[in-house]
Amino acid sequence: MHAEQHSLITAQDWNNAWKASWANRAEPHGSTYWNTRAKTFGGKDSPSSYTSQFLELAEILPEESVFDMGCGTGNLSVPLGTAGHNVLAADFSSVMLNRLNENLQKHDIACVKTTLLSWEDNWQDCGILPESYDVCVASRSIATSDLADSLAKLTTIAKRRVCVTLAHGASPRIDDKLLRDMGIEVPPNYDFVYAIAILKAQGFIPELRYIPTERRDYFTDKEEAVEKYSEMITTVVGNNSPKLPDALERLPKWLDQNLESQDDMFTLKHPRQVPWAFISWNKF
Repeated sequence: MHAEQHSLITAQDWNNAWKASWANRAEPHGSTYWNTRAKTFGGKDSPSSYTSQFLELAEILPEESVFDMGCGTGNLSVPLGTAGHNVLAADFSSVMLNRLNENLQKHDIACVKTTLLSWEDNWQDCGILPESYDVCVASRSIATSDLADSLAKLTTIAKRRVCVTLAHGASPRIDDKLLRDMGIEVPPNYDFVYAIAILKAQGFIPELRYIPTERRDYFTDKEEAVEKYSEMITTVVGNNSPKLPDALERLPKWLDQNLESQDDMFTLKHPRQVPWAFISWNKF
């Protein structure tokens, strides 16, 4: 009986569960936020170990075309263009695309084109037709209330293969160790599980692998660090949590023990460990 019940769980059931989870989250950042963020992007957004691992796992064949959704400033698009792939790089942030176009011009890359596009847009109305690119990628960019629709859009556009990454930890913006040391339970993240379940229910055979990364925050002084991590703690536990006052009181002493000076800046002695779930599926 249990096996029969499980067999009846559809992609729509999983997507409804995703939507219910999404409704309880903080309001997602819009294009205005990312336009502001784009102005501050620096070395951490350039080709990196994460980029190398993503492209290795993506297994993009020579001369294949690529659609890069949520491209940002070109973490994937620039090295793909350098390798000679024809790429359409899409993002809903015009400033991100401006930064990317500057990078493309700087490196004299002509095979990467850019377009302003969101997950919610009708992609075909925007001229992006079914099976128009060999491979579709979405790196750390899926932020949508309708996960099944977003995955289906990528699948429709791809001729051969789709590759995405979703957070595996609580959030790339949350420091698990700091929160635990403050006595705060770290909320689990099951985003990648929803994606795998939806794809499985749609008849695909999704593959799951992991990309481990490290992230550091830098501050001009301890006071800036206190402000940053106080906001993080408050966001996780909420303004009315009885744990909040104690955690905020303990934070300065914790930072005294864990901050170190590095090139006239301050950073934590131990960088945050941020694992990403790499999910891929083929169309045939």
